[in-house]
Amino acid sequence: MSSREELARLVGASPGGLVLPGGDRRAARHVATPLRLVDAADLSTGRWIGVVEDADGDRWTVPMIVESGALRRAVAGDGVAEALVRGIVDVHEMHRTRGSATTPEGRAIQGDRPFVADGWHSAEAVGERAVTVDQTNESVVVGERAIVKWTVALPRPGVTGAQPAGHRLATLRGAGFASTPLPWGLLWFAEQDAPNRLLATVAEFLPGAEDGWDWAVEDVRRLARGDSTLEDAVAPAARLGELTARMHQALASAGVSSADDRLTARWTARAYDDLDAAVQLVDGPEGARLRARAGRVAVAFAAFRECVGTPLIDVHGDLHVGQVLRHGDPADYAVTDFDGNPVLAPEERSEPQPAALDVAGMLASLDHVGRVVLKRTDGVDPAVVRQWISAAQVAFVDAYRATLASVGSLELLDERLLVPLRLQQECREFLYAVRHLPRWRYVPDAALLDLLPDEE
Repeated sequence: MSSREELARLVGASPGGLVLPGGDRRAARHVATPLRLVDAADLSTGRWIGVVEDADGDRWTVPMIVESGALRRAVAGDGVAEALVRGIVDVHEMHRTRGSATTPEGRAIQGDRPFVADGWHSAEAVGERAVTVDQTNESVVVGERAIVKWTVALPRPGVTGAQPAGHRLATLRGAGFASTPLPWGLLWFAEQDAPNRLLATVAEFLPGAEDGWDWAVEDVRRLARGDSTLEDAVAPAARLGELTARMHQALASAGVSSADDRLTARWTARAYDDLDAAVQLVDGPEGARLRARAGRVAVAFAAFRECVGTPLIDVHGDLHVGQVLRHGDPADYAVTDFDGNPVLAPEERSEPQPAALDVAGMLASLDHVGRVVLKRTDGVDPAVVRQWISAAQVAFVDAYRATLASVGSLELLDERLLVPLRLQQECREFLYAVRHLPRWRYVPDAALLDLLPDEE
């Protein structure tokens, strides 16, 4: 029996937990068995990258290791991520001994196996450690130089548009946008007569980097304690505005289209659905305040129907301060996670969207940073934090507009969408709080009160 046949047998005999990373996520989700190995790439010495299908038809990327005839999901230290990095560094060598065909674009395809690697950067990286923060996918740091992100859950066969990250990263790289961790490469599953599935991304690891839920919150705390000036605390927001505008200009290089009445009707209907769900599900005083403002929110959502013709581009899709890493000295910023908005249907995540979607998302998150500081920091002057929220949002938008104007692309931003998108975001924050994190409801509650103050 071949090693791959043996692997298929072991997968078929494995519990559903094989396909899930360890921790709370594995405990919280049931995976139907038996499992079936769709295909696997042999990284040698018992290390594999497999595509596994469960009994419900869901598919998963599974880094695996076989030791003494036993199969388990690989963890940091097992060497699967390190082996992938070696392969990404030189895709030709990765497949040379297994009968590869190399395309003119520099992509290597492993013989009759549908695993495809794009390799863009070369550097040696040895050793692995886990990334322990909560995330939808699973990440492993390799050699403190690269980070491998495994796409845990894959789209089902036949679903298109569910994984925009590969295309967007390639567009950004082709347009010369450098404010992301340097992409090293991508691993795809190129099944015949089906859309390619992104199994893993490999990118530069930025030592000491913090995301905005750490660095931005700490910046505002320092301001509130009197340890920095408003000018210094607001400056990062202007940097984010400039970065977002450059990102949008780069993404627009893939093409610009426009919204038709059918699309704006869909935006409107979805916004009303989000509002209705929030009104029904949010209880207590927060729910009462939301219901008191529901009529004004609904009126604002009517603006979606008026935006026929608004420019559409590839966008980040889920932009907030947590997607922006600050690193280095002097500080620099890098935007991450181009997987699209997880609340959208998978087939919609790759669809072009208004640039205003990302702008509104960042404006909302700047507001939310202030709410977190007020809630979780003793002795803070609320007036100082609210002043920062307003000043940071103005600085972000001003820098965004100025940067787009400087390259002749200001028309990408349809400002009519900013208020309804902000309000829709707060409805979705309420829904997230109700469904996943009840203590978070104070954030959209406070944000909505500022967006729609009590009427006289």
